[in-house]
Amino acid sequence: MPIIRASCPTCGDVDIAPDAMTVMLCSSNGEASYVFRCPNCAMVVSKAVDKRIVEILVSSGVRIHFWRLPDESEEEMTGPPVDFDDLIEFHNQLSDPTWLERLIRYSQGKYEQ
Repeated sequence: MPIIRASCPTCGDVDIAPDAMTVMLCSSNGEASYVFRCPNCAMVVSKAVDKRIVEILVSSGVRIHFWRLPDESEEEMTGPPVDFDDLIEFHNQLSDPTWLERLIRYSQGKYEQ
């Protein structure tokens, strides 16, 4: 079985077995990264990689996991951006003990101020 040399930001170079690493490939935009848990410090390490590295890793036995960006990322954004005043108002709303009940009523179309 091949051994893959990768780099942990804490421990430096480490040797990883292919079954201890995963290539994460976004089917929406083609961006890829690999992820592994450092065998020395147990930190989860992720690094962006290009197509050539993906091919090398997969041919070495690293499993590949496909994922998609959420559909919301393709929606057109309308309205003003959230600002500090919006965050304060949101905080105040969450401080009200009835916020969850009001949210449920609002989601059911029972609007009230």
